Amino acid sequence: MKILKVVKRIFIVLFCLIFVLVLGYSITLLFENIQAHQKIANIEKFIQPIDALKISPKVQLVSIGEAAHGSSDFQELKLDVLKKLVQEDGFTAFALEADYGECATINRYIQGKEGSIDKMLQNFSFPIYHTEQMKNLIQWMHDYNQSAPQDKKLRFYGFDMQNPETSYDFLKHYCLSHSYATEEEFDSVLGNESITLDAQNAQKVVDFLRGVRNKMGNYNPSIDDDRDAALEINSVTQAANTWLLTPSQNANTADGSNSRDADMAKNVETLLKIEEKIGSGKMLIAAHNGHIGKSIYSKIMGDTMGVILSRDLGEKYYAIGTDFWEVTDNIKTFEARERSIQKFISADPLAAQARFAKDGKYFLDFSAITDQNSKIYQLIHSPMRMGDVGEGYMWMMRLFPNQSSRIKVKPSQMFDSMIFVYKAKPIQIF
Repeated sequence: MKILKVVKRIFIVLFCLIFVLVLGYSITLLFENIQAHQKIANIEKFIQPIDALKISPKVQLVSIGEAAHGSSDFQELKLDVLKKLVQEDGFTAFALEADYGECATINRYIQGKEGSIDKMLQNFSFPIYHTEQMKNLIQWMHDYNQSAPQDKKLRFYGFDMQNPETSYDFLKHYCLSHSYATEEEFDSVLGNESITLDAQNAQKVVDFLRGVRNKMGNYNPSIDDDRDAALEINSVTQAANTWLLTPSQNANTADGSNSRDADMAKNVETLLKIEEKIGSGKMLIAAHNGHIGKSIYSKIMGDTMGVILSRDLGEKYYAIGTDFWEVTDNIKTFEARERSIQKFISADPLAAQARFAKDGKYFLDFSAITDQNSKIYQLIHSPMRMGDVGEGYMWMMRLFPNQSSRIKVKPSQMFDSMIFVYKAKPIQIF
């Protein structure tokens, strides 16, 4: 009986200790949110509409980030920024965090070929792009090109390499029409229908496509099919090398993530060089904040795409970050492998100020904030909480938001400017 009493007391003490720790942690999070939500003095004079975005003539590459993939507000911002850069700064290209082959089909439609946007969107391996917002962006680019002179026409690219199978049909047609391979040779490697790239066939596919690329030699980037063939071959071989042929790498490892970012940076720079030859040499890219930022926010991370682009391009690269105070996010769950609607709070004091802006969103140009004694200057030059929601949810994120859906960084080190949304809405996937 004495032992049971001792065990009972230990259990009660442990329960009380855990309760106190959980309560203290919850109060700390609540206090952090309340403190971050306070109004900043004279914030109105810093709040600007999206149209206030001004970039130097030296800038060739602008990026627009997403603090959460599953929000319609951040997808709408892509088109808002694209329109301004095209109409006022002469930009002629848009590139998305998606596989090149997926986007090449869309680009052919934008150039005037027949097609259904709804069907093209379904080709995206990321369902976050199966939305009305992406449809509107593609339709606007298509309609713009209908009356634009040849040197002003827009192009739509992808710089990721996570759905290489979408390239097979085009590559087969290209190889046969240029006599780079017979149908039998192509099918012996890639099958009669689109196959899944896996560890068993990856090296064979890479060797075959490298042979095709060697036969192509130097190509003229202004010839659409030649350009697409070269870049789709590149996308497939990158996917194989990054995810399948390097033992320490896959989509879920740090090495795989770092290799992907390095490949994406290389692809963006290749696209920019192409645009210098066939367009204005100015391009907008869109990806998650974590990919476009000019500095890393975790010591365990390697150089991200944005870090590499900033180092290689210098002042030619301009990064626009985004954040929310509250987001209702359409996000994939890790456990069930299905989508769910979840809410997150960023505890970002600058995003909290969006409640005072028209339509609950505003643009903040960091270069215009020069008073070192002002609260807003101190915030953008000091580590602060920001939202950081990717494409994966688990219930533990509710308990530890600071370790899962938030980061703590100096905004001015990550971005040149930011767009803040007070309450971001979820995407509707069709």
